[in-house]
Amino acid sequence: MLIVLAWQDGVTEGVLAAERETCWYFKLFAERFEGDGPNDRLFGLWSIPDADASVLLGEFGSSGEGAIVWPVVGGLGSDEAQRVVDALLSAERGLPRLIVRAPDFPEVLGVWDVT
Repeated sequence: MLIVLAWQDGVTEGVLAAERETCWYFKLFAERFEGDGPNDRLFGLWSIPDADASVLLGEFGSSGEGAIVWPVVGGLGSDEAQRVVDALLSAERGLPRLIVRAPDFPEVLGVWDVT
């Protein structure tokens, strides 16, 4: 499951489920621009509490593996799921638990590639 919340030349913010029970909120943390090659993006990751994760998995997890949904821009999702997303977008979350380079997403969190 991948829920895209923001996009700018690739995904910059969203929610993903690495396993059936585990959800993470990720946001672009820093970007290094390369002259000829692709830009190197670093993402901060914050774990989502189980209660909120179960809401998101219940809401969007059945839409098919690899599905990308737009709960904010597209207005998808229940009021409860929308509240979870709004809280993720507005919270002062402090330092991320992990910082991951875009190419390392598949190794750290399974099959996902957010670029």
